[in-house]
Amino acid sequence: MSIFDAHHMEFSITSGHITIMTDDAVQVPAYWSHPRLGVKFSGIVLIHDWWGVTEDIRQLSNYLAQMGYYVIVPDLFGGQTASTPKQAIRLFDEHQKGAFERVNAALSVLETHSQSNHKVAAIGVGMGGSLAFEAAIKRADLEASIAFSGFPQRYLKQFKQANTPILAFFGSEEP
Repeated sequence: MSIFDAHHMEFSITSGHITIMTDDAVQVPAYWSHPRLGVKFSGIVLIHDWWGVTEDIRQLSNYLAQMGYYVIVPDLFGGQTASTPKQAIRLFDEHQKGAFERVNAALSVLETHSQSNHKVAAIGVGMGGSLAFEAAIKRADLEASIAFSGFPQRYLKQFKQANTPILAFFGSEEP
């Protein structure tokens, strides 16, 4: 991924793996990156595509942290990644139940974290874009929801209920 440029850092960051809990006490592994400064920053829940938490997603998380955000990437596939579409579909099918609850837990962690200014957004890539749409509809307290692809047709009748601004990006070949 070409967006990571180690020579242009706004903030030095700390990153690593954490575990968050859902309201139902389900443990969710997550990747965490944030500025080292002890001041309050806004938070982003970065929702991965059907490939899982890949090196590209970790680099994107780090890049956003360098820009001054606390970032949590909930691992919706429990540490598994896919390298083929067939594997990705299998992981999606196996882990789709409860996916929004895991994203919601990450949003709640950032909203209540001591180093957060309590302003939180959801950013999703591919499959994660769909979950970002769902967050915009179900959560009235988000600053923004941004989807890089996803399946908006699943939510067409629900978008009018959203109180969160939504920004969506799609390629020219996508329907």
